[in-house]
Amino acid sequence: MDLNNIESTVHEYRKTLEQFAARKDAETHEITTRGSGEEREKIARIDSDLDAAERLIRLKALQKRAAEMERPQVETRAPRGEIDTTEYSKRWVSALVSGNPAEMRALSTSSSGAGIPTDMERRIVEKLQQASVIRSLCRVSSIDSKRTITVENALPTTALVSEAGSITPADPTFSTAISIVPYKFVTATKMSQEFIEDAIGNGGIGSGLNYVADKCAMSIALNQENYLTTGTGSSQPEGIETAAITQTENIGAGGVGNSASDDLTGDMLINCVHRIKPQYRTGSRFSWIMHDSLIQHIRKIKVNTTDYVWKPSDNGGLADGVPGTIYGIPYRLSAYINTATDTTNGAVVAVVGNFDYMEIFERTGITSMLDPYSEAATMITTLYLYHRWDSHIMLPEAFASITV
Repeated sequence: MDLNNIESTVHEYRKTLEQFAARKDAETHEITTRGSGEEREKIARIDSDLDAAERLIRLKALQKRAAEMERPQVETRAPRGEIDTTEYSKRWVSALVSGNPAEMRALSTSSSGAGIPTDMERRIVEKLQQASVIRSLCRVSSIDSKRTITVENALPTTALVSEAGSITPADPTFSTAISIVPYKFVTATKMSQEFIEDAIGNGGIGSGLNYVADKCAMSIALNQENYLTTGTGSSQPEGIETAAITQTENIGAGGVGNSASDDLTGDMLINCVHRIKPQYRTGSRFSWIMHDSLIQHIRKIKVNTTDYVWKPSDNGGLADGVPGTIYGIPYRLSAYINTATDTTNGAVVAVVGNFDYMEIFERTGITSMLDPYSEAATMITTLYLYHRWDSHIMLPEAFASITV
């Protein structure tokens, strides 16, 4: 797409949405479900064009940055509308050290509205992706407000009819309405003026502030991972452990007190997988989630007193000859799901499913705010970071669990 045409493309996008909203008396985002075929096709085409333009802009920015890195560094401020990362970071630290509110306001970014280096915000997002196991499997979508999503229940009727025969028509039906509510999660840390001064490095933002960014990122990521696993879905996001997954392989048939480490068998793992319909047992996001202690137990399952099921084999086995899979399905480890020794009746110790059907909805990315004033008497600056998001399993039939 020609970057010179972006403005006209955006104008066409807005005009199409406004015409739909006026015609249907509906919210503009409903065009994907209530718009005419022509409108949906036009919006899809424009979305594709804008995505291509965004990728081209990013490529040009990377090419420009690479070219600048090959030239000697010049200590100048970036032109209006652009941000030079190194100089921007130095100015951010300088503003903290001097306490100059005018400079701090000048450093506010359009994306977050707070004085924080773009490098720090970028690293936080990267760490979040690396640290969260379930997040790396789920779909992640951006939303502009609260949402209600309907889930299909049944298709229209199709039948073989004879000549001049009749059929009773039926509409597609929707059984579930999922409410998306962006919940706010906040982390905060305090930095002394001495720490900030000592954190100034040769490259702009120094190792001390890198440390702050890393620790804040890890805190956010682990908190999100916790809720993606154990969240109840009531006044908080929904996690895989507490979701309404009705397809269950139960270990504790002998009564309360049994645990996965006592009674889990290879047959149960296979049965659990086949509780899911074949159409959902495909794709790169079809995976197990379990605690490391359960993996330890599965590795010890034997076919007799000496031979382990989990081993390479020309004929294939539970792991299909690849220790990174269970019954040919990759697994991910979660520190928050119940352990193999849990004996609580009904406790979920493993989930297998297609995580295309578990979705994270983000209202904002990592947004930041600096407060150098509340504890000015002791020269302490507080950094706040917050993230608004929700999560839901959109189609429970795409998942199955093992319980005790």
